[in-house]
Amino acid sequence: MGEPEHDFSDHVIPFYGGVDRRMFAIERRAMDRDGRVVEFLDGALPRARVLDVGAGDGHTAELLSRGGRTVVAMEPDGRMIDRSKDLTWVRGVAQDIPFRDDAFAGAYATWAFFLSGTPDADIEVGVREMDRVVVSGGPLIIIDNAGGDEFTALADHPIAGDGARWERLGFESHIIDTSFRFDTLEEARELIAFYFGEATAAGLDSREIGFRVFAHVGRSGRPGTEG
Repeated sequence: MGEPEHDFSDHVIPFYGGVDRRMFAIERRAMDRDGRVVEFLDGALPRARVLDVGAGDGHTAELLSRGGRTVVAMEPDGRMIDRSKDLTWVRGVAQDIPFRDDAFAGAYATWAFFLSGTPDADIEVGVREMDRVVVSGGPLIIIDNAGGDEFTALADHPIAGDGARWERLGFESHIIDTSFRFDTLEEARELIAFYFGEATAAGLDSREIGFRVFAHVGRSGRPGTEG
């Protein structure tokens, strides 16, 4: 599929993974090492054509492309797109998804709505677009930070999503208990320093950091997406 004709650059939040591949590789190895998020998504998504909104390098989309399921990977940042992965790629943003109505049996986003805990985060437009491109009754799943864990406690500002906000939009929130598990303590300190600063990383004494994740699950066509 070709590039959309409209300019969506003002909606794109720059992601470090496009320029710092080594740091991103550390994050990718360590985050949810046991694959509990993918396991949840695999059980909740239909074995049909689904959309990954904000697919990054296609890691999750590739893992979920099995058992009769085809995942289309949509990513706004061209630097993140990894065409070595056997996926259908398209550039686009959640606020203006470049597909027709009812094009997918389901859709999901993993941390693409990361700022849902911020009052001015414009998540509703993206939710309406996901609803539009998914057939009535199809699942819409948002993966986000849940908070109340070792990882989010390292930050000096809130980095957890707002579960109540998703519930007002008609989603049910589930908790997935997982962790960051690093190969070495040095790698753990390197990524945590990148995220939260050297002083925070210096106090780290474990290769594993507890991490609680929201899986907000809704259905296309629910009243909360109208308007």
